[in-house]
Amino acid sequence: MKHLKADPQSIEVPIVRVTAQFEEELYAEFKASIKVTGQITPIICCEVEEKLVLVDGLHRLQEAKNNGDKKIDVVIIPGDMVDVLTKNIFLDHLRGKPPVTQMVNVIKTLYFDHGLDPDKIKEKTGLSRDYIERLIKISEASPSVQEALDQGVIGVGIAFQLSRLDNPIIQDEIIAKHKVWRFNIKDLTQLVDNTLAELGKLKDPPPRAAANEDRPPTVYRCEGCHDDTEPRNLRAVMLCPTCFGVTYRA
Repeated sequence: MKHLKADPQSIEVPIVRVTAQFEEELYAEFKASIKVTGQITPIICCEVEEKLVLVDGLHRLQEAKNNGDKKIDVVIIPGDMVDVLTKNIFLDHLRGKPPVTQMVNVIKTLYFDHGLDPDKIKEKTGLSRDYIERLIKISEASPSVQEALDQGVIGVGIAFQLSRLDNPIIQDEIIAKHKVWRFNIKDLTQLVDNTLAELGKLKDPPPRAAANEDRPPTVYRCEGCHDDTEPRNLRAVMLCPTCFGVTYRA
């Protein structure tokens, strides 16, 4: 590890990375503080192929560029692009909650582009193996699943269940239904299990419901004569609120 002064413009920012999010008001205070006091905490970089690549401190780097700083404090830690990505996850994940889709993209890059298995990613980031495996699976989901995850419409649990479906069209159909019905994780898991069973892709299909003939017929009670009757015999009666109240009290 070494410390030096560097031109902010010379520091490369990886396209794939995670960045802790600020609330708008807090970020405004952060910018004002940086403008008055300057950079107090150095940013962290790795030297990769003789270039400084950012690991941690994107907001501070951006403000240094915006304020026209010629030199800023930089701490250089040893490592390659794998270390850039894994240390970026570790440091930013501790500070705040980065968008899950950013986590998905970094884990995807580590797994598919750099060949790290879940155990190695766990060792370098501190994330659980189960969470890493879910993010890897989610990285293969349809764009609509990724978008819903990014917008906060769904969480990691539901995104993972949807990613179990290989067909992106079916994923999109269920996402559309979820936006209306707001399935909980239990119901959506059951829906995915049933869909996989119908496609013949579930190892242990869920038990089938009993045949209709084994079920007792549904019976409703007439509000007029109070006799039991079948649903097909019921009739809708058009009443205003006043007449409905009179009829109900009668």
